[in-house]
Amino acid sequence: MTDSSFTIPRHRLFIPGPVEVDETVLAEMGRPVAAHYGREWTALYKETTSRMKAVFRTEGDVFLLVASGSGGLEAAVASLFAPGERVIVGVNGFFGERLATIARMRGLAVVEVIAPWGKAISVDAVRDALRGNWPVAGLLVNHHETSTGVLNPIEALGGLAGEFDIPYVVDAISSLGGEVLAMDDWGIDICISASQKCLEAPPGLAPVAVSRRAWEIMERKGEFPAGWYLNLRIWRKYAQEWGEWHPFPVTLPTNVVLAFRAALDRLLAEGLEAHMSRYREAALFVRAGLRKLGFDLYVDGEIASTTLTAVRRLPSMDVSDLIAYLLEEHGIRVAGGLGATRGEVFRIGHMGKAAHPGVAGLVLDALEAYLADRSRRSPHGP
Repeated sequence: MTDSSFTIPRHRLFIPGPVEVDETVLAEMGRPVAAHYGREWTALYKETTSRMKAVFRTEGDVFLLVASGSGGLEAAVASLFAPGERVIVGVNGFFGERLATIARMRGLAVVEVIAPWGKAISVDAVRDALRGNWPVAGLLVNHHETSTGVLNPIEALGGLAGEFDIPYVVDAISSLGGEVLAMDDWGIDICISASQKCLEAPPGLAPVAVSRRAWEIMERKGEFPAGWYLNLRIWRKYAQEWGEWHPFPVTLPTNVVLAFRAALDRLLAEGLEAHMSRYREAALFVRAGLRKLGFDLYVDGEIASTTLTAVRRLPSMDVSDLIAYLLEEHGIRVAGGLGATRGEVFRIGHMGKAAHPGVAGLVLDALEAYLADRSRRSPHGP
């Protein structure tokens, strides 16, 4: 007998992840549980990671780590850099701060290149940091700073990493599949994403792509403390030595992988360019509607992501009241601000079903209803 007190209502998710996924993807979660090894499963896994190369735009190796995106970040940091090495980390929001924290907690000497929240990392500032702190073992940057909706100039920063001949790690957790990214052409050595955002699958997997140069750098450094579970060398060892039947070191969540494969098939059938275009159109549509309702955007222009919009609250507006109203009255979840923007902005995701025509407008309708309700409740208006 099911205890109904544990029932989770189904909401429209306009948050930065996880996203609402297609019913064909959800159906894979209800399949009979499959073994995570053997000829058939190994073929499916290898084909899935091979197809992911087209999304990363890389000829490198791709692994499906059983982790959140942060687990993928820690794997990249732990595998590529030895404790005590100095790295440059771009910080312009909550998740840049997290990336710097991960690097510190792996024993690295971190030099932060800081930009104000809502602004992009400066290429010139990174160049100055590289010159002023040499030798530097690597550069780590978020592509999309999800706390603010800012896109960092990772292509230009990749050219800078090449100029200084240092490895380059990019957090593409909330951008891969939704923003233009070309791993090999942009000189990215390790690129990390997550299943539950622009790839439109359930949470649980961290796709990680590793360049040939990254492996060469690791081999030159020799052995150093890097853990086991999140050690990319261990994942490659199993891919090479156990590749015929078990090309990964841990038990995979097979139903999550099947759902991820179904989502990937949908993305590639739609076409990566068309997929990104749909996100861009949804973002433009919602932003135009927000302006008509009187809202200002926290980030605008070329540095604004198409996968998320951060919106400034109206004067005297309580963001928590807005979020609660949208959820309780319309079954819509939006996200609040993080860190420096907490209580000052709310964030609307344009990923998954939220980026489909006919769905994106629901959040605008709900916001309009909120403003009308707020006006009735307040003698001072919205």
